[in-house]
Order: sequence, then structure tokens, then C-alpha cells
Amino acid sequence: MVQDEESLDVIELEESLADVEKPAELPPGLYVGEVQDVQVATSAKGNAYYAVRFMVPPDEIPADIQSDFEDGAALFWNRQIRPRDGKDRRALFNLRKFVEALGLDANTTSIDPNDWMGCRARLRVRHTINPRDPSSGKRAEIASVEPLEDAAPVRGRAPEPEAEEEVETQVRGRRGARGR
Repeated sequence: MVQDEESLDVIELEESLADVEKPAELPPGLYVGEVQDVQVATSAKGNAYYAVRFMVPPDEIPADIQSDFEDGAALFWNRQIRPRDGKDRRALFNLRKFVEALGLDANTTSIDPNDWMGCRARLRVRHTINPRDPSSGKRAEIASVEPLEDAAPVRGRAPEPEAEEEVETQVRGRRGARGR
């Protein structure tokens, strides 16, 4: 039995749950996002990773769907493996690229994920379909985290997606945070 501080009270809804439709998804494209939260999580295979929550502010969201994102759009980067014993060269290199994308100095021997809070980066967003639930439709996810200095943001809307970003991708198998 799960023990929780919060009680299981009845909630009253303004409309029937059956009438609730899926909200809009952030379109594929480039957005500026700010790190709002960092947690250490463990994948199904037992690998530790950093679960990073980015917030895309409302003024970065296309005007035609801005009303669906009054507080901005939360996106999650769950691909940042936490290096084991400082020996995993691939994880270390990926951590270096992530730290540089956040605008932090990679010339260090000490990493404090708390330093990532409030850092901004360019997020390349794509649409994927969950193969375990194709009926859920497309969902927006971060394809890559890139340095801001490469970005040429357009205020009030996301830059137009490149041709390759318009292609819908499909996650295969157990990739991402769950499959590491």
C-alpha cells in the first residue's frame, strides 16, 4: 500500500471528463528554454541519469496556440546519463556538450547540477508517436539541446522548422530514459 501525505479527496470538475480533448502540442521547431528543475533518476536498466525540466516561455510559442500555453510549455530532457566513476567516456563527452549548451564552462573537474538551474539553451523540438500507445497521437519532445549563441530566435513565435524536422519520427522499442 502506498502511503502518502495527501488524502484521496473527491475532486469536482467543471466539465465531464469524457468531454476533455487532448491539448495542443508544441510544433516542431527551435525554441529557447530555461532549466526549471533537475532530478537524478534511474532507468529500467539501472543507469542513473539527470531528468532535466525545461520551460519554454509563452512568447516563444506560436501565436495561434499561445492560449494553450499560458504559463509556457514544459519539456523534459531525460537523456543525460550520469557518468559512473568518471570513466564512461561517452557519458562524459555528452555531459560536456550539455554543459556547454547551457553556456557553462566545461573546463572543470566538478559538476554541480544545481548550477544548471535558470540556464537557457536552444531546444530542437520534434514530434514522436509512442509505439506502446499509437492512439495517443503525436507528442512534442526535445530532440537536442544546443547553445544559444547559435540561435537566431524570432520573438513572439518559434522559428520555422527545417524540412527534416517536419518529418514525424517514431520512437522504436525502449529508447529514451526508460530504455537505458
